Amino acid sequence: MTHKSNTFVQYQAYEAWLQTQHGMKLKKLQTDCRGEYLSEEFTAHLKIRGTVHSLTVHDTPKENGVPEHLNHMLFEHMCAMMLASGLPKFLWTETVQHATWIKNCTATCALNGKTPYEMLFKSKPHLKDLLEWGAHIYVLREGHGKLDE
Repeated sequence: MTHKSNTFVQYQAYEAWLQTQHGMKLKKLQTDCRGEYLSEEFTAHLKIRGTVHSLTVHDTPKENGVPEHLNHMLFEHMCAMMLASGLPKFLWTETVQHATWIKNCTATCALNGKTPYEMLFKSKPHLKDLLEWGAHIYVLREGHGKLDE
């Protein structure tokens, strides 16, 4: 998201994707007291959908322990992956997405040793052919021959 003003639209898109693709509804949204979550439009939408909006105190990371820990862990993984791969800094968002994907394919005690991937797709993630982040790969481009670069 480039601007905080897009928060409500992005939330609605995520909510629609979750409902359409996985048949799930959001029961609870926990946020801090920042303005992008407190507009009348956002509050009315949550109320209509029956979603509980739980607010935490602004600038108190200890109250948001699990999400803050996750953000910190993803940032550390992103830094380590970027340093190890030598990829340019502008790829940091892709690196965070990959670190998040790996985390979702890793067992967690909150799910009794299952992975978030497994809970969503009802099958274990396939990691056998997972390449190291930053590995050189070749992609066959449409409209080019087998021997073209």
